[in-house]
Amino acid sequence: MNPSPSISISCHWRSLLNRRVLNYLWWVVLGFYLAYGIHEYRVGRLCAYMATDFRGYYASAQIAWQRGFAAVYDLQLQHQYQAALQHRCPASSAPWPPIRVAMPYLPVFVLLFLPWIALDFSTGYLLWTLLTLAGLVLYLWRVNKACAGRLTFLQLLQWALCVPFLSNLFLGQVNLFLTLCTGEMILAYLGGWQRRSGLWLGLLLIKPQVLILLLPGLLVSQSWGAWLGFLASAMAIVALSLLLAGAGGVEAAVRLAAQFSGSLIQTGPVMMNWRALALNLQRVIPAWLAWSAAFTGMGCVTLLVLILWMRQRKASLPGLPYLFLATLVGTLSVTWHSHFYLLMMVLPVLLILDLKQQLPLGLWAAWTLAPPFYYLAAFLAKPDLVDNLLGLGFLALNLVLLGWSARHSTRLQRASPLPVNG
Repeated sequence: MNPSPSISISCHWRSLLNRRVLNYLWWVVLGFYLAYGIHEYRVGRLCAYMATDFRGYYASAQIAWQRGFAAVYDLQLQHQYQAALQHRCPASSAPWPPIRVAMPYLPVFVLLFLPWIALDFSTGYLLWTLLTLAGLVLYLWRVNKACAGRLTFLQLLQWALCVPFLSNLFLGQVNLFLTLCTGEMILAYLGGWQRRSGLWLGLLLIKPQVLILLLPGLLVSQSWGAWLGFLASAMAIVALSLLLAGAGGVEAAVRLAAQFSGSLIQTGPVMMNWRALALNLQRVIPAWLAWSAAFTGMGCVTLLVLILWMRQRKASLPGLPYLFLATLVGTLSVTWHSHFYLLMMVLPVLLILDLKQQLPLGLWAAWTLAPPFYYLAAFLAKPDLVDNLLGLGFLALNLVLLGWSARHSTRLQRASPLPVNG
């Protein structure tokens, strides 16, 4: 039985009203971001901690240019170079010392950072930030065009100015590159160009932990074209890395990347994965129980995602965006090293679903509006654990998105295909 016209019109206007209210709330959130930034600047934390990752990229480029690419993975040399990189910032004399970072990327990816050493450190970071902001806006617009969407400029800003992306801007992270590669991989797969999709997939080796469910998923779904493209891309990346740094340099990069799952990184409790849940739970319950719960959760998520990919062999095109969303958020909850700013790479597939009016308004609000309000509540309740609680909040968001997308990926086999223009 079809709903009456009066009921349909009522639901339409209720939806418009709800979106209008949420738009007003978004402006409140934007004001919160600005106020928080001003506060952090005044107390000195903004100048002390901003460009933390960009400092590592900039120092790595200096080292590669002056000492060779293999020397990039010398932690003592990194500390020496990074210590000399200070901002031209009035509050930079605050008591918080800048954080030093390691450089775990393969040598070929260091090429991305070489142009920046033509500028001084502060100017380079400013330009990096502006290009990252402009790059994301332009790329989301490219996704909009590829899906024949009708994205307004306000909607584009609402998607872009989210907590994961703002954290990327603050830290000077490289996740715009990750977002672009993920988006192009998904668009190519939706368009039926599996080998092209695999080529983009290979570029995600800049952060290989994001591939731990994507690659097995493509394998169990027998997506051989995507696998061939990935292997070609991966071999090119390894070959170029060997040319730049030799076998010793590549080995050092791999060894350093492996240390990111161990004692080298002390930020495990603030991540957005099952590991972080265990590290926080073991404060209040026995460690064996906390880790049993975490490993059970990791196993269930992995099994769920692989089952979805096995079903994909019989599924039609409309379920693919849900499948990719489930895989990405499942990966970010399972993988051992997963800070919440990595969620930026999920933006293209969320936007695809929103453009097709397949994303509930509640999930849109959970992405754009909930994190800053949750952060404020966590800060008022437990200021000493606010970063831990923020990470666990994003883990919860990952699991909500996983459950929702997994359910829908199995229900849309009879829907009409998504129009995608390459």
